[in-house]
Amino acid sequence: MGLEAVKDEILNSAKEQSNSLIAEARKEAGRIARETENKIEGMKQKTDEEAKRIIDTIKRQELASAELENKKMLLEVKKQLIDGVFAEAKKRLKNLDDKKKESYIKKLLEKAKNDIEISGVYCNKKDAKLLKGFNVETADIIGGLMAENREKTIRVDYSFDAMLENLKETELQNINKELFG
Repeated sequence: MGLEAVKDEILNSAKEQSNSLIAEARKEAGRIARETENKIEGMKQKTDEEAKRIIDTIKRQELASAELENKKMLLEVKKQLIDGVFAEAKKRLKNLDDKKKESYIKKLLEKAKNDIEISGVYCNKKDAKLLKGFNVETADIIGGLMAENREKTIRVDYSFDAMLENLKETELQNINKELFG
């Protein structure tokens, strides 16, 4: 075996080793590429799931916010309607004909007499003429009366204003139920 043959054998052996190393490197590179693609796909899937979860959370929050706003608006409309009903009642009481008003004043005066010993009475300017025999002072009320004892320590309020307000406070749930079901 000559020098040339040894050289060729070394070159062939080196080429085979080189080809084997290159094939091994390509195989390893392919494995790394597949592993990287799998990791990327896994990360993409996690990112998609996280984005979907965030979107779902935002949707739920927006829906809850919209429902709350809707309830607020509905309550405001109901409140306005109820206030309108009471404003209409107040208007009707203010514009009662004289006979009805006189009848109501007499009944309220009797009720006040049963509650306290009346010394003074407060009423609106128009109704003052209906209360004879009492120390009458005018008050800024739509109708009815307020009565107090001689010492001015006890006062009963049978003004239409107070009765409407009391009715609104005590019967609001029933009124709401009657109007809105």
